[in-house]
Amino acid sequence: MAEKTAATLDRRHWMLAIAAGMASLLDSGAIISVGLGLALWKKAFDLDVWTVGVLGSALTLFIAVGALAGGRLADLVGRGRMFSMTILLYAAAAAAIALAPNASVLVAGVIVLGVAAGADLPTSLAVLTERAPEGTQGRLVAFTHVMWTVGVVVATLLGFAVSGLGVPGISMIFGLLAVLAVATFAFRAFYPPFRRLEEEALERHTTAGVDPAEAVPLAGLLRDRTSLVLIALTALFYLFFTLVANTFGSFKTYFLVTVGGTTQTTATGLSFGTTLIGLVGTIVFTRIADTKWRSRFFALGVVVFVACQLLIAVTGGVVLPAMIAALVLYNVAFPFIGEALYKIWTQESFPVNARATVQGFTIAIARFIAAGFALVTPALIAWSPKGLYLLLAAFALASGGVGTVILRRRRTAATRSPARTTALTKEAL
Repeated sequence: MAEKTAATLDRRHWMLAIAAGMASLLDSGAIISVGLGLALWKKAFDLDVWTVGVLGSALTLFIAVGALAGGRLADLVGRGRMFSMTILLYAAAAAAIALAPNASVLVAGVIVLGVAAGADLPTSLAVLTERAPEGTQGRLVAFTHVMWTVGVVVATLLGFAVSGLGVPGISMIFGLLAVLAVATFAFRAFYPPFRRLEEEALERHTTAGVDPAEAVPLAGLLRDRTSLVLIALTALFYLFFTLVANTFGSFKTYFLVTVGGTTQTTATGLSFGTTLIGLVGTIVFTRIADTKWRSRFFALGVVVFVACQLLIAVTGGVVLPAMIAALVLYNVAFPFIGEALYKIWTQESFPVNARATVQGFTIAIARFIAAGFALVTPALIAWSPKGLYLLLAAFALASGGVGTVILRRRRTAATRSPARTTALTKEAL
């Protein structure tokens, strides 16, 4: 892939990246917080492993539902409108979890939280890239993943801080997530420069012959062979990566406590310390996201990512130094080989009026399957920690293989033009 010409970004673009990135921060904060709460909720509500699995999988499952419906709705009824409204539903669900008196309310809150977070993810990314100057989308999308990692760090740090409080401590975290969601709504809806960015984007796309408000029909995407191949490849890449990342995010603390024999405080402390490495990595990736170096870091990252899973498999998760090393390796690798790269590939490969649809669809596929896997993960941990992480190593290797195919196709593919967008639209009319 040729190195791209750097374009200028001003304060408004970075503020929009923060507003859009809050979707990622709140998504990761929810995933980590549910993971932190599993062991505590299991004890407080006397849950069996299958109910724990339902809690662990419900968030992922309904993030998929929200992404599938929300992405398409954003392209149909307006990305700006969805950008402001989905976050309020998140706030209500987080508050319900914080105040949940029993497992039924807890599960219901997690379900609604997933729908809201899922709908916001593709919408926020599409709004960001639609309003960004050409040649800057990689940096801005990568920055949203910095915020995703900040969500992991903050949620883990809070989990560590309140680990001695039991369930009330987890409730405090979800209360904070609700407050952050309300603040994000106010920022998105009432910050004046965002309106000017929207107007500038409309002028830019209209000049190029594209109507951002007219969603590319599904038939136009599904009949186009190039689009179908790209959708399939990005979906597979994200699926295999998500199976690994979701297991780490949702069950890392549970695994360290139930298999490694550590305390809740030790487990969350280890998670926090090693996640800081991932945060540094995501910041580095943001710097190289619009350059040739993002592809060059990919191969090395895949090797490290696979090695991480194999280390846990070999040691069975009971050797604490090995677990620490595995957590370090995971956080070194994931910024360069996973979700941020997938989001950039999707946003760069599809027309502005189809991005939310495609992103939502591929997120949904990955998270639907990851939800099913999360449902059985506690049982797999109880059956064989080694077997689970050998399987995750295979998933990590498959993700790297599909990513390599995508990189090769992108090196030889021509940049999608406005004429191509028009053709996709007219083809289905």
